[in-house]
Amino acid sequence: MRLVLHASLFFLAATLLPAQTGKLRPEVTPPEDAVLRAEAIRLMERANRLSTPVWPANESVVNFHVLEPGVGEADAGELRVSVATPVRRRREYTYGSYKFVQVEDGGEFATTRSQSEPAVMTSVRKLLPVFLGEFEQDDVIRRIEDANSNGQPARCILFQTLKGDHEIPGRACVDADQGWLVEVTQGDETIRQSRFFQFNNGFLPGHIERWAGGRKQFEIDQKVVVRESYPDNYFDYPAGASIKHTCREFHRAFADNSPQPPQKAVSSELVEVRVHGFIGKDGKPNGLKPLDTARPDLAEEAVRIVSTWTFHPAMCEYDPATMEMDFVIHFKGW
Repeated sequence: MRLVLHASLFFLAATLLPAQTGKLRPEVTPPEDAVLRAEAIRLMERANRLSTPVWPANESVVNFHVLEPGVGEADAGELRVSVATPVRRRREYTYGSYKFVQVEDGGEFATTRSQSEPAVMTSVRKLLPVFLGEFEQDDVIRRIEDANSNGQPARCILFQTLKGDHEIPGRACVDADQGWLVEVTQGDETIRQSRFFQFNNGFLPGHIERWAGGRKQFEIDQKVVVRESYPDNYFDYPAGASIKHTCREFHRAFADNSPQPPQKAVSSELVEVRVHGFIGKDGKPNGLKPLDTARPDLAEEAVRIVSTWTFHPAMCEYDPATMEMDFVIHFKGW
């Protein structure tokens, strides 16, 4: 399953590839029932449609709480996004000593930031304003059952994601009465959404949680309201801002050399670790940081491996460009 890119006046969500564990796939995988798959896709598409509103001018305020912050890190942060038009908005993020302000006006972006974005802020942004899912070809639907999610009746789709010779178990649950997506589990990671509220012609979660390895990592509370007017100077560029412009024709980077770590032992365990960072104009990854891994002991090795990869850089029209990206490292038998 992958995260659907949720294009809104609030955020453009990036692809989410959660850290996962899986078991070796048997030599013969039971066939998938076509009718069952069609019903699973219908439930997911309905959930996505319910949580994809038309976005008028709006303002969203998001507060998040980190359950186990790292040494020297804050336990809470805030994101505020103010939208006047699809091409005129202001973003302000705060987390401990990290401060980010960006004003977008047409194709121009004026940005100030105190330091590189903390990993937890990146993870929070990726879940906003709503987590939506989509089954892919390597997801095999096994059954659909009545269950309970966060104390509420739900219809849950049990599936397996095939990764080479491994199977990663998964579960996606929609609210039994309303139909919106309330829980997705893949391997050791779980996203839970609750307290849905109506915004325009759709429904968004007021509360989102991320769990890994049976431990809650962080929780998010958000409010989104229609706001038709702002003070005259609200969208003025922040002092000392760096200015960048939208690329009119952008081509994504692609890998030249991205070897995965060798299998360490014959084992039924597969662990995927996500690393977030950038591919520079020279095609080399930089600004790397591990995200939301259920195996923190593999984080440093994952960063080291990705730092050795090389890419053909992204292109803005005719010139090399920097590209933000998630990298996924597969550890077998570690």
